Amino acid sequence: MRKLNRKIDVTAACRTEERIYCAVTVIAPEPADIGTAPRVMFGWPGGGYNRSYFDLHITGAEGYSQAEFHAGAGVIFVACDHVAVGDSTVPNAGLDHPDIARANRAVVAALVEELRHGALLEGLGPVEPAAVIGMGQSYGGLLLTLAEANEPIFDGVAMLGWSGINTTPPTPLPGSPGWNELAANGATHPYRRILHYDDVPESIVVPDLCGWPLRALGEPIPPWGARWMPGGPNAKIKTSPVTPGIVEAEAAKITCAVFIANGERDVCPDPRLEPTAYRRSPDITTFILPRASHMHNFAGTRKRLWRKLETWSAGLIKAD
Repeated sequence: MRKLNRKIDVTAACRTEERIYCAVTVIAPEPADIGTAPRVMFGWPGGGYNRSYFDLHITGAEGYSQAEFHAGAGVIFVACDHVAVGDSTVPNAGLDHPDIARANRAVVAALVEELRHGALLEGLGPVEPAAVIGMGQSYGGLLLTLAEANEPIFDGVAMLGWSGINTTPPTPLPGSPGWNELAANGATHPYRRILHYDDVPESIVVPDLCGWPLRALGEPIPPWGARWMPGGPNAKIKTSPVTPGIVEAEAAKITCAVFIANGERDVCPDPRLEPTAYRRSPDITTFILPRASHMHNFAGTRKRLWRKLETWSAGLIKAD
């Protein structure tokens, strides 16, 4: 298996003269094991997380890397940082959601073009992807919706813990009285129950939630965490990810296949209503992951979701 870190120039997509790069990690089988028409999956994390969410390596534990799971089935997996997240550029420009979504799409276009010209992986000649799939977890689902609705590029999109109708976090909201005191200790975080199921080890929960999502205030950041939300401290975001109907119009424009996954405890008020958001999609799959909360890749049942995604994405392979 190969892993390659890259930075993709997305300046033009952001419509700014400031040079901006998005960081990605390509996780792929050895070229001899890829074949002539691989599936390519792109994954974007939620707010407060970087691309390592899809390639988790936790001290003393194994089997947390979704990227390695799919690569083991012959998939080329690209774990992506949003603008201002992880190793991506933190811009001075006041970007908004459409800007960030265009940047994410530009990453896909650039890497798929490299794949088609044999420039993505050393030793892998030109290949045509059998299917190009985008996955967005939480906040990543918002930006994936905008990207695909406004300039389609995917054969399928997976919305993981994101509602096309109304993403609804529990109360209290960040910034409420007493929030900082409770959130400073991951063990007492107000969102512990909605983000992590009961069997997730304390060794994961505590560093993951310590200060989340206000890590910009100086709290320590776990390897999979992010200092900034997408767009960074200078972003000009007009609406919150939890604004009711924030992507209603865009979700209704999506015409590719849609996979909708939620944990048993999550932020979608009624997962069974989610297909109604994607009125033009001809192929909608829903799945509720048992014994899981919003952060699916930390759940003890995470591989059930990955297997579902593997089967679903294989069904998107273009054929006569």
